[in-house]
Amino acid sequence: MTQSESRPRRARPFPLLLVQLVVANIIVAGVVAVVLYFTFDGLTEAYFDRLMKEFNISPTKLNTMFVEDVERSLFWGIGVALVVGVALSLFLTNAVLRPLNKMARASETIAAGDLSARAPEMSGELGALARSFNAMADTLELEETRRRQLLRDMSHEIRTPLTNLKGYLEAVGDGVFEAGPEVFAVLTGEANRLNALVDDLATLNAAEDVGDRLDLAPVDLEEAVSQAIAVHAPALHDKGLTVALREEGERQSVLADRKRLDQVLNNALGNLVQYADCEGGVEASVTLDYRRGGAARIVFDNPAKTLPSADLDRIFDRFYRADPARAGDGRLNGHNAGLGLAIVKRLVEAHGATVRAEQAAGRFRLVIDWPLAASTPA
Repeated sequence: MTQSESRPRRARPFPLLLVQLVVANIIVAGVVAVVLYFTFDGLTEAYFDRLMKEFNISPTKLNTMFVEDVERSLFWGIGVALVVGVALSLFLTNAVLRPLNKMARASETIAAGDLSARAPEMSGELGALARSFNAMADTLELEETRRRQLLRDMSHEIRTPLTNLKGYLEAVGDGVFEAGPEVFAVLTGEANRLNALVDDLATLNAAEDVGDRLDLAPVDLEEAVSQAIAVHAPALHDKGLTVALREEGERQSVLADRKRLDQVLNNALGNLVQYADCEGGVEASVTLDYRRGGAARIVFDNPAKTLPSADLDRIFDRFYRADPARAGDGRLNGHNAGLGLAIVKRLVEAHGATVRAEQAAGRFRLVIDWPLAASTPA
């Protein structure tokens, strides 16, 4: 039984808005009818008196008969007009409210857990409302899909080291393995992998809500990148990879939270080291271009296998790996959770910067446009 089926169906609400609109139309029609009645009644009597005087006819019983006939006609005319007006009001009001009712039912369906419900296509102002509603529903459905995928990925990431830990511990307990340095090294590595995964998840969670807590200040970008490259020097050496730092244009400071900028640079370089497809001596590069007019462009360029376009579009998703076959090798600091570029994207966007991935001729490029300190108003 689905979530929507398990919930009791709501009783249809009283059509208060329909009643309000119809009553409002009746009141307007009634006011118009009263005004017309008194206007025609006064004009008719005055017109009849003028005719009597013009033709020297004494206004006797004939006047009374004439006025009664006019009033009778007015009553019938106003009555028919009111009935027709109310009928038209009901019809037109229902026509207006029908799509709103469908939208209300769609919102109730979404609230019940079925995120596939959508409002019908309409035109005009209601159409704009329906499009906004459907855009909201699309976003909710996408976020729910991502949430479920995240839970599946987290389960997979956590299950693997836990399974390894359990297997080795059981083997030691059964006497299959001796509790020696090699076994402890494996256990320590798996524990470190779990710890790194938890740290990455905490960093990602903080990155998604960091916008109001940034300590922004001018930062020397060249110095920050140089330090990040130095931190990754051992991993670069093990990979047989060299990274050249290049600058184009006059050096300027960027506006950033230094701690968060370091996280971006370290994760970007970690991705470069982890997925560079090269043999010893092949060069990667980090280029700082200050000639963009308001932003410094940071380009991480490394040799890499060509990715399908679908993979390139999803490369910033949490836990996403473009090459699952490589999930078990080339780990940086003992783990490979597929969170590095997701953290990069969220921290970059929190600073008002942009990031994108490109590839061409066996090269992968991560391009970040970071606002310059001088271009940001105080």
